Amino acid sequence: MVVNASTQTVKAGDTLEGRYKIIRPLGEGGMGTVFLAEHMLIKRRVAIKILRSELAEDADVVERFMNEARAAGAIGHPHIVESTDMGFTRDEVPFIVFEYLEGALLTDEIYRVGGLPPRRALRIAGQIASALQAAHAAGIVHRDLKSDNIFLTDKEEASDHVKVLDFGISRFLEADNSSDSSNRHSLMGTPEFMAPEQITAPDKVDKRVDIYALGVVLYEMLTARRPFDFDTPLQGDTRNLEETDRLLHRIVTEDPSPMNKPGLPPGLEHLIHEKLLAKNPDDRFESMKDVQGAFEAFFGVARRDSEPIPVASIPTPVPLPPGADSVALPPAPKRKTGFIWVLAVLLAGGAAAYKLVPRKQTSQAGTTATTPVSKDDMKRAFQDAADKFCSTLDSQAQAQHMRADGIASLPMLRAAIETDAATLADMVKDRDLMFQAQPGEILEIFQERDGKQTTMLRIPAAAPAIPRIEANETHLETDGATLSLVVGAAVSNQQGKPEGVAALVQTVDLSSLKQALVSQATAAALIGLSKPIVLVGTTAPASPTLFPCKASKLNVSISLAVTPRRSE
Repeated sequence: MVVNASTQTVKAGDTLEGRYKIIRPLGEGGMGTVFLAEHMLIKRRVAIKILRSELAEDADVVERFMNEARAAGAIGHPHIVESTDMGFTRDEVPFIVFEYLEGALLTDEIYRVGGLPPRRALRIAGQIASALQAAHAAGIVHRDLKSDNIFLTDKEEASDHVKVLDFGISRFLEADNSSDSSNRHSLMGTPEFMAPEQITAPDKVDKRVDIYALGVVLYEMLTARRPFDFDTPLQGDTRNLEETDRLLHRIVTEDPSPMNKPGLPPGLEHLIHEKLLAKNPDDRFESMKDVQGAFEAFFGVARRDSEPIPVASIPTPVPLPPGADSVALPPAPKRKTGFIWVLAVLLAGGAAAYKLVPRKQTSQAGTTATTPVSKDDMKRAFQDAADKFCSTLDSQAQAQHMRADGIASLPMLRAAIETDAATLADMVKDRDLMFQAQPGEILEIFQERDGKQTTMLRIPAAAPAIPRIEANETHLETDGATLSLVVGAAVSNQQGKPEGVAALVQTVDLSSLKQALVSQATAAALIGLSKPIVLVGTTAPASPTLFPCKASKLNVSISLAVTPRRSE
């Protein structure tokens, strides 16, 4: 990238605050120039971003610039670029020191290969969601997420390790309660990635604008185009206001065009359009944690033959779209819209990892010895295990509802629900992708007539019958040894009238929880269910210590009852 020398405040060979030696410029953005530098004492290479000298007198711009360092420093996440230092040049121009990354911008990779395969795109999107979940938990909204702000690098021989960049216009929610906050919320962001409410009410944005932007990024990864883009190519360095205003108006008033991407997992396009790119933020996912769960479910069933294309067969690259800077325009009119979410996704269940790790101490001789865990540490570890278990239940319930809703909305099933069991069996014969039971899963299709439920299809056929279940019902069942999650979704006929239920039962994996507890407890059980489930020992603890948690999507409170092992 060519760097404009007139904007530079330092040059190769200069030093900053006696610590960093400038090696060469790496690139230039709207707010500043990025240089490759080296720490003079530890010889570590870093990237230093220096604000443009002509902007250093603008207090608002300086605040946005410093936000970038504050955000990266406050979050500390493996998928967010690390900010290690900050300071000022001799001319009192601020700079930020970041870890130096080698790799490629996501934008470049998307258009180099003409769009990414679904599994690769979902793997990248999941890492972005993880980074933003951490940012949101710290009270920070990015507000300018885009493919140009996502960097792909290699880490420990693993490719596509994501680093989210540029929190320069991020919004610190806790700090926004000050009386002058309304003066700081101009229309900021990159137009093609802006959520409708970011355009019409920039002073009221919350974390859901990042969910929308991630939807744009995923759409772009899969199709090598954006849901909304400028009508004409960029002429010169800037867009005229009329073109930008027209694009923003389309974002607020129009629906994104169909993706037309072959090979997508069934229902992924519905997810992107209706749970990420929904006009109304209330129709989107509630959190990045929910987004992660959905991506994981789809990743588990995306075809493996859709992995990155071999270099020899990479298609002709698609031209890169022009970049865009922050804008300040009058808001476009609002439009209310609603969606019906139908999602056909196979459940890819997975248990969270539970770790109860004793502290280790290294002697001067270099040997490592395990020391007893304090009671407080042990209690925190047990509570963490309980919380992770309930979080896993919530994620599994959400993914299972996606699968049930997707099956219930299939046109084939909507047509068959009015017929009989034999007709349905014939219709799904040799077309069992959506009806193939996952390990530990039972699928049953019920027809409802005159208040009675009749089984039309059960997979596996030899599986136990699922008791009567209502549409949109979710509950847990246990026999004292295993735990199962049961969900139901309404099946409507072709006229839209509910005439049946698609029910799914999925066994909850308890092995990780058991393995974590066995070395630290003499007895342990899950209680709060219809029957206690013994995890360690042969019976539930008689006088246990309780560690409660709540699975909010199931509206159920569970406790981990434990008799800890005594410390040696």
